[in-house]
Amino acid sequence: MSTFTISLPDQIARQVDLHTHKLGFSTRSEFMRSLLRRYFTGELSLEPFIPKPLKEIKTDLTRTGKYGEKFIDSVVSGLSKSSSYAR
Repeated sequence: MSTFTISLPDQIARQVDLHTHKLGFSTRSEFMRSLLRRYFTGELSLEPFIPKPLKEIKTDLTRTGKYGEKFIDSVVSGLSKSSSYAR
């Protein structure tokens, strides 16, 4: 059996732990193996990530009226450096 390590934000790791326990898996690894098996057998599907233009993201965030310009600019700047947008 091969081993690989993933890094998750704390909030997602807590969700994994919660669902691992809730669904009766004894370890995170068992939970993740179950998800992967379901994906590879076609029982579970994932949507491909399709990046939106950064200008559109900025416009959408601005329209909500919930965020300041400085925050929006920092989000757009961070996204521009991410692997999905830096290509």
